[in-house]
Amino acid sequence: MEGMRNRPWSDLQPELLSMISTRLHTRMDVLRFRSVCSSFRSSIPLPAPLVPLRIPCSPGPDLFLRESTVYNLEMPADGAASGRARWLAKLEESEFGDMRIRPPFGSLPLELPLVFDSLKVRIMGICREYTLGYGGGTGGPVRGMQKVVVHPDCVWTDRHRYVVYFIDDERKLCYWKFGDENRSHLGRGYEDIVVYQGKVCVVHKSGVVSRIDSSFKLQSFSPPIDGCSCLRRHLKHLVVSSGDLYAVARCFTHFGMSEWDFRVYRLDQQCGRWEEMRSLGNSAFFLCKFCSFAVSADELDWYEGDCIYCAKWVHSRGSWDKPVVFNVAERRREYPDFSGSWEMRIICGMHLLRSYGKS
Repeated sequence: MEGMRNRPWSDLQPELLSMISTRLHTRMDVLRFRSVCSSFRSSIPLPAPLVPLRIPCSPGPDLFLRESTVYNLEMPADGAASGRARWLAKLEESEFGDMRIRPPFGSLPLELPLVFDSLKVRIMGICREYTLGYGGGTGGPVRGMQKVVVHPDCVWTDRHRYVVYFIDDERKLCYWKFGDENRSHLGRGYEDIVVYQGKVCVVHKSGVVSRIDSSFKLQSFSPPIDGCSCLRRHLKHLVVSSGDLYAVARCFTHFGMSEWDFRVYRLDQQCGRWEEMRSLGNSAFFLCKFCSFAVSADELDWYEGDCIYCAKWVHSRGSWDKPVVFNVAERRREYPDFSGSWEMRIICGMHLLRSYGKS
């Protein structure tokens, strides 16, 4: 038994390595797995990148799919500054294999000379973010595009099985199946889209959530959200947290988009109704422009539980990068400036080695 405990990782049987590889769902998982040793690297191939994936659109120019992943990064204790070691970051891989690190809010790439070893950093995948852009994936994003999801979403999925779903600037729900000559439309008035329990779900402006089945038919999945009955404008976001589906209704309290109120609802599938939540407990919800996700505050520094972090439109910059923080229990808004925090300086200083696990 003692000899078994001290055996190196490189002695693992090929059958075990094959079983482990089936549980690797992202390219980062695969790269880190292949970086362990030569036997790990030779046991599985490097998966072909999904992006850029061309989506024909007629009339109009073709669109190209881009992919980012939001990670929770935790540095070793001896490499942390001021005792802070954990933060959120978006990692975006180009078609050439380079990695860029971006903050959760904002779109400018942040790169400085500091390099870290991914095997010494605890990296937890939070969610995948997809966007559509022009120019072979190197041009600007499509203006007004609301949300993009890809299903099935696994690094080992055959490209021919991919379906891209998106909500465009006119709130039209569209999909494109690999090999189609053009996108197809499923209706108007949709505000968000997410994958929940292995199914693609969308929320209509009426507050009804529907599933999209394998024949691309919409099936009603929930009653309408009836808690927001005022005449003010609302925008609804879908968030999956701890296996439950939540809807966050963002209400604009003044003319224009300057001040917001938030209402959070959890879908009770047994009772078939939405339950308004007065608190998120220790969870923090993040409503970014192209993705929404939830994280326990215990796993993060600089972020508090029972709060919604929402990207805010900055007119002077023309971008969605200034966060609004809304405390759900206290019904209180704050507008913090993260640009000068330790967290942002560390993110600015990180750049991943492109060679890890690729030779």
